[in-house]
Amino acid sequence: MAAMVAAAAMADEPVAELGVAVEGSETLTWGVDLDEGDTGFKNEATAKVTVTFAKGGEKKSEEGEGICAEVSAKLDGDLKYKFDGDGSESFVRDSGKSALGEAKLHIGPMYIGLKKGDIKVGEVKLPNAVYAEDSTRVGLGNVGGDQEHGLTVGYGSDDFGFAVDFRSLPGVNDLGNGVDYYDNHYGLAAEAELKDSNAFVSGLAVKAGVSYAFEEKLLGIGASAGYKLPVGDTFYVKPTVAFTGSKADTADLVANLGASVIFGFGGDQKDDAGVYYLDNGDAAKKVTPGVGVAFLMPNMTADAGYFEIVPSFYSGDIVPGLKAAVIGDLIFPRGYDPAPDPIIGVAGGVSYELAVGDSIKIIPKAGFRFATDNVSTITGVAIPALTKAYDDNGAYNDVADADITDDATNKGLLNFKAGVDISGLINNTTFGAYYQSRNLKALKDDGKAGTFNVFVKVSI
Repeated sequence: MAAMVAAAAMADEPVAELGVAVEGSETLTWGVDLDEGDTGFKNEATAKVTVTFAKGGEKKSEEGEGICAEVSAKLDGDLKYKFDGDGSESFVRDSGKSALGEAKLHIGPMYIGLKKGDIKVGEVKLPNAVYAEDSTRVGLGNVGGDQEHGLTVGYGSDDFGFAVDFRSLPGVNDLGNGVDYYDNHYGLAAEAELKDSNAFVSGLAVKAGVSYAFEEKLLGIGASAGYKLPVGDTFYVKPTVAFTGSKADTADLVANLGASVIFGFGGDQKDDAGVYYLDNGDAAKKVTPGVGVAFLMPNMTADAGYFEIVPSFYSGDIVPGLKAAVIGDLIFPRGYDPAPDPIIGVAGGVSYELAVGDSIKIIPKAGFRFATDNVSTITGVAIPALTKAYDDNGAYNDVADADITDDATNKGLLNFKAGVDISGLINNTTFGAYYQSRNLKALKDDGKAGTFNVFVKVSI
């Protein structure tokens, strides 16, 4: 079996492989409500079964010299199905996506791509120390038309590339009961890129593109630039700027501006931040050791709107055993009379792993979260309050509705959590205790103290 796994991992083509991985845990918690004096037990169970059917890879045609054709089909990632839950769910696909890879006609260094695509340009993810909002970084989205059927003519190398897309958009046939590909609904896009691994200025990445949908008379433009400047052997500074704009025939120009800078000391990590309130996956799905700040001004040409500042920090391994992370979201309305109050949200925490002997680990932890509002809307335009991602149980308040006055949910959020985990005393077992406050900004006049809990967790 080990030989089969090794062969599959090294193979270029997809390889059939049947494997099963099982994970699970049982947690028993006993807690006391410090406000009411009530106590009780809570049982929690998690079970995860992952079945792997195939290892990812790519099947390519042979390439020739001069004028030749290339096509490939690939399994992007391993094809896995998982069961994850309390027994009521079915198996669902966890990863792995089959797709046509390349479909090109090569003419020397040029190519003609025959794949379905788009004429959108400008999408940028702005680097920061903590990823938020379901693992995507703050950034700018694509702009341009919806044309997707057609071809690409381009050139690509390790240093730079460019491509021109000529595509059309299907309509509905005259009978109204099917797709009509012959609809004269064309669009054109051109995009050029200088890759950050280029041999000219190492670390500099530049991308620019323009698109035009003829029937809608919709113009889209996008440009971005980033530069990773090494500072010694360990650190780096990476500023990034980005701009997108779109202009329809009878509409005003919509322009969006974004920028960020990160002072980093490590590469991207796939794990979350691992501290209270940033350990539930979506809030801090990925992290990059460093200090960063992102700036966004969507629809900056409008008379009224907002600009947003997202600072973040993640400690990485700069201090062995220490994990510290914080992310903020500061939203400032502009152009309104009277001016709405700024919207501020922040969450963060710290943990420190203490080794006792060869196997025992003691991890004290603390975290907090704060927000001025749960959900905010300015003149009908929803403001993306990052605080929604900070919750670890799908709700803003760690108390029942009966514990909050009717208007308290508009007063914002303030929580504090502190505890300690101890592992290694017994194999696969973690003991712990933690205190968790109520929403300190949304309580009745008599106040609430919160809860204190002790637990034991057994895992496989």
